[in-house]
Amino acid sequence: MTDLKEQSLTDWQRVQLAQLEYHNWQPGQDVLLPDGLQIGEVVKVIKTDNGFRATIVQSLNPRKMIVLFRGSSGVRKGDPTTWTNEWLRVNLPIGSAIINQVPEVPQELWTASKKFNQLLVDYSQKTFSLYGHSLGSINAQFALANCCYPEQINHAYLYEGPNLYWLLDKEQRKKTTLLRCQIFNYIDPLDVIALGYIDMEHTIGLLRIVDSSMTSPINQHMWGGYRFDANQHLLLKNDFWWNQRAIIDQRLISAVHQLSQQDFERGGKR
Repeated sequence: MTDLKEQSLTDWQRVQLAQLEYHNWQPGQDVLLPDGLQIGEVVKVIKTDNGFRATIVQSLNPRKMIVLFRGSSGVRKGDPTTWTNEWLRVNLPIGSAIINQVPEVPQELWTASKKFNQLLVDYSQKTFSLYGHSLGSINAQFALANCCYPEQINHAYLYEGPNLYWLLDKEQRKKTTLLRCQIFNYIDPLDVIALGYIDMEHTIGLLRIVDSSMTSPINQHMWGGYRFDANQHLLLKNDFWWNQRAIIDQRLISAVHQLSQQDFERGGKR
């Protein structure tokens, strides 16, 4: 077993750590990566009635905390509560709000912000690293946009979440701009869940486009297309290729917005 001290994790190790957000942790458990690297110890597990889930880890570095924002359990492993809390109340409304350009934010996101800010107060002498995938990325994006103590943010590593930037108000966008260089937002362009990214600027954090391979839709969303080199560096696409995917999202958003406007105008003439 090796210990995590001051060295940086590789891209592959960060993905492995983010995947641990789906584990059913209990306080006191050690958090280890598949390669044996010890990350720290679980000190708290947050579960709320509206579906918000997060695991709080004390890093082996006593000055640092890690928050694993849990993503959607999904169709394969979900139950009726999962479908209600995670999909009907959060994922589907978020996707609809982004496409329709309507800034409606589900309650779970406000819960994520409140709980995260309380953590910053409870551990006021420590800095935080955030990890989130899918719904976890959504909650982490919104928590960062409403962060009351940005000086406590170390880094955030977000994966396969839709672009929440379009649902933020002016002050929230200013907060994410302040933290921009500390947030790394990874998306697989073959994953349909990661929508709303029409350029490299109107995003939360620094956008990183994965040079992925094609697999099944669910597996694609669950990091299945990610590829790494011999040094565990994640393979990324260049900006030119990304522009082609961005055009698709931009046309989709524009088309839906135009159709909605036409429906509104027709309704006004009745």
